[in-house]
Amino acid sequence: MEGVVVFGVPLDPDEREDVVMMKNDPKLRSSIRVKDPYTAVSERLSFKKELIGSAPVEPWLTPFPPDEMLFMCTVENYVTFIDCDGCWEYAMAIKDSMGDLVGDRRSLMIAVDHSAACASMIRSSEAYGKEDCGIIIFDSHFDGILPSYRCGLIQHDIDTNPNSPFDPDDPFIFGRSESFNADSFLFKLIDEKYVLPENVMVVGVSDYPSAKAEKLGDERVSRYIDFYHGYEERGVTVIPKERLRANPRLFDMGKLDVGNLHVSIDVDVGSRMALHGARFIDYKGLSEREIFNLLGGIRTSGKRIVSADISEIDVWKAGRMFSGKKDRTYEIASKMGNALFL
Repeated sequence: MEGVVVFGVPLDPDEREDVVMMKNDPKLRSSIRVKDPYTAVSERLSFKKELIGSAPVEPWLTPFPPDEMLFMCTVENYVTFIDCDGCWEYAMAIKDSMGDLVGDRRSLMIAVDHSAACASMIRSSEAYGKEDCGIIIFDSHFDGILPSYRCGLIQHDIDTNPNSPFDPDDPFIFGRSESFNADSFLFKLIDEKYVLPENVMVVGVSDYPSAKAEKLGDERVSRYIDFYHGYEERGVTVIPKERLRANPRLFDMGKLDVGNLHVSIDVDVGSRMALHGARFIDYKGLSEREIFNLLGGIRTSGKRIVSADISEIDVWKAGRMFSGKKDRTYEIASKMGNALFL
């Protein structure tokens, strides 16, 4: 069997204030052993492969910026990077470099920010033809929501929820550009026709609009819901976590009329169930058993996995103790890679 090219993309422009404070905390910094998820995951992979290291990323944009770059690590700087489409520039640079590094071989990307995975998605769609290349995304969040829609939901929560975790004085929940980022990348992929919507399947989402939300009548919520459902109207298959649990047959590979696949795994699809080392753990995801049953279904479908990514691993949480048990994110991520390519 041909070898798989394995590489990392340690891009982490996380703008959340608590994350920025953590990166600047000397005590926490001294406790971090793994500074790039690629190193911890790649060494555990069992299939035939070529490890080519991680793509170059500006040091202040990595999960563990060096001491001399901490002056750059501010909320304002990360917001500026995202709003100026820095994530898109990185994705395109990585895609362009993959031509020489990967060639016609299969590939596995170990990324932090999920937007970087678009490099592989676009490359595979170009190499194999978007008509014959499907995109399967495992994720607790639907990553096709533009900032204005997501910020509208946050503003609604502030206005109506006395226990809202959001700060009404946060200047960065207003007037954001409609940038390409980890929350919105599907919009650009589909809107600019890099991939066909009918060839995209998003599995395990926990943020699917509820019947209760549909009845709220708030313009900001309605706008978000209409935007979300608009993807389904264009042909994207969205399988919410609870519906999947009620009927596992909803994960039907026959819905994708393609011969080739890119499989994208945001590890938060298993957050607080299979693992705790994801950047976002606001939802309880799928169990380890549920995840690997789904991955097994891909392998037995007869479709060829030409590329994959495992994204959103948080080096600040992965491998730590949670409720008396050591987190297994790195182990599970490597098992995911093996399930796809072994």
